[in-house]
Amino acid sequence: MDSSAPLKKKQKISVEIDDLSLHPQIIHKLKIAQLCSYKAILHLSQQELQKIAKVSLTESKIIIDTVSEASVKNKIMSVFDILCEDKMISRQKLTCNLLKNSSGNNCIYTGTITEICGESGSGKTQLCLYLSICAQKPNNTGGLNSKVIYIHSEGDFPIKRYLQMVNALKAKNPNLQNSKFSDNLILKKVLNVNQLIYVLQKGLPDLLKVSNSPKMLVIDSVAALLRSEYDSWEERLSLLLKLANEIWRLANVFGMAVICVNQVSGSNRSNQVKGLDIPSLGLLWSNILTTRLKVSRKPSEITGPTTRALELIFSSYHQHVCNTFIISENGIEFL
Repeated sequence: MDSSAPLKKKQKISVEIDDLSLHPQIIHKLKIAQLCSYKAILHLSQQELQKIAKVSLTESKIIIDTVSEASVKNKIMSVFDILCEDKMISRQKLTCNLLKNSSGNNCIYTGTITEICGESGSGKTQLCLYLSICAQKPNNTGGLNSKVIYIHSEGDFPIKRYLQMVNALKAKNPNLQNSKFSDNLILKKVLNVNQLIYVLQKGLPDLLKVSNSPKMLVIDSVAALLRSEYDSWEERLSLLLKLANEIWRLANVFGMAVICVNQVSGSNRSNQVKGLDIPSLGLLWSNILTTRLKVSRKPSEITGPTTRALELIFSSYHQHVCNTFIISENGIEFL
C-alpha cells in the first residue's frame, strides 16, 4: 500500500506536462529529469533546463515558452469569468434612480461599496433612507427583497422621516401596502469607531449566515467617527485600515451592497471655489470603494425646494452620471 501512494502522486503530476504540445521525446526527457510540473520547469533558466533535462538550448526555450503559455491559460481568469463562476456570490441588482442615465442603467449591485459624500445638509442621509426603502422592495419591483442594516453615528435615527417616506411610497404603489418596511430595518447606534469595528466583526457575521440575510448595509457616517476623536495620525490610520478591511469583507465575502456616508473637507471654501471640496479619509479609503457619489446643493433664485445635484465621481461598473433631485414630503424626487 505504501509503495502505490508515491506512484499515484507521480502519475497525477505527470498529467500536467503530458498535456503540453511538445514532442514526446522532449516530454520523456523532462520526466527522466523529474521535471513533471509547470512550477519545477519555470523555476529554471534556459541554461539550467538545458543542463538538467539534457536538451538543446533551442529546445529549452521552446519548453519554457510552451509551459508559460499553458500556465497562463490555465490560471488566469477575467473578471467576467470570476463573476460567472458557480462558486462566486451571485450579484443582485438594486434598481434606483440615483444612477439613472440615458442608457437606462440605474442599478447598484450587491458585493459593492458605494460612498455618498457631500457637505453638511446636502441630503446624504435622505439618500440613505431612500436606498434603505428601495432595497426592501420585492425583486419584481427592482428591490433586493431583503432586510437592511442601518448603522448610524450622529444623533438619533430619523424614524419620523423614514416612516413619512415609507407611507409616501405605499400611497404611490398600492401593491406595496403589505410590505413591512419597519420590521425589515435593523438599526444600530455606535458612538465611536471601535464600536463600529466590533459590530462589523462580531455582530453581523452570524446575522448574515442565515438564508434570508440582509443584503444592504448602510453606515451613516464613517467620517464622523474619525473626524476629531483621534489626534494621533498613526492610531487614526490603523483604525481606518481595520474598518476598511471589515467593510470590504462584508461586501465581497457576504455579498452585501454597502452604502457609506462620508464628509468633505472645506479646504477650498476660503477661495470661494465651488465643487472642489475633497472627500475625507484619504487615498486608503478611496481604494476600497466601488463607486463614489457626491451630493451638493445647487443655488437657485426661485422659491421652493432646494435643488440638489448628485454626481458620480468614479465607478468600476457605471458610466458618468449627474442627476438632480429635490427633497420633498414624498421623499426623494428626481428631476
